[in-house]
Amino acid sequence: MKFHQPTSIREFLELSSTLSSHSSSLLAGGTDLMPRYERGQALPDHLIDLKKLSDLYHINIKDESVQIGALTSIQAIQENQLIQAEFNALYMAAHDFAGAQIRHRGTIGGNIANASPAGDLLPALYAFDAILTLIGPDGERQLTVQEFILSPGKTSLKQSEILVSITLKRSGYKSIFQKVGLRQSMAISVVNLAFVYSKKGQDYQYLKIACGAVAPTVVNLDKLTSTIIDKSSKPDDWPLLIEADILPIDDIRATAKYRKQVVINLVQAFLKGQFNG
Repeated sequence: MKFHQPTSIREFLELSSTLSSHSSSLLAGGTDLMPRYERGQALPDHLIDLKKLSDLYHINIKDESVQIGALTSIQAIQENQLIQAEFNALYMAAHDFAGAQIRHRGTIGGNIANASPAGDLLPALYAFDAILTLIGPDGERQLTVQEFILSPGKTSLKQSEILVSITLKRSGYKSIFQKVGLRQSMAISVVNLAFVYSKKGQDYQYLKIACGAVAPTVVNLDKLTSTIIDKSSKPDDWPLLIEADILPIDDIRATAKYRKQVVINLVQAFLKGQFNG
């Protein structure tokens, strides 16, 4: 295996183009990639280390949006005051993300590109309608996070293309993140959810609920939230509306039945005002 360390996006694009006929992997924080190799996954012909791409480390605050570089660490996201104030669900997800060493090493871009249905940052990014900017040989393009993540471990990233940033609109909505794992810390989520909303009195003016680890990708509970906004459902209807958007499975961490019930319980608790702000 050959190791490469480009120092600019242009250099990365030139390098990736020359390696197009070979197997290669991108290394960001390495918190997911390196354990895979340790478990016996075949090594690629080429490993491209992205750590020296300085343009991918940033949190740029604009009047209407915040742009996060793909190599920004989970820890930097947790510590950013604007994210704490305006994107609380993302802050909470970063705060609950593994341990301190992994938070300092792991990156937001890596968490997205890993495309795990249980990725802790993903529900907040789905609920906030994150826009991803990609750069490749054909130039720049933008996708929603939903368009980017196709299935477990699979994305729409093209050959020689790189994820460079994530943009969130500064909407002023409130938000919260909930996670259930098999232990208090350093655990992969059994279920995780992000709630993004605004209320006038007791009525929701805006509501998005994104749920992870209950389908091949993170899902928005749109069938439920649309009826909450237009007041066409009652609490007795909520479980069936939730079930219509999820497809949990049995695995080593939990059964599908347990996951379904946890999601229903957490969503009902939120809608009844037990932990929303």
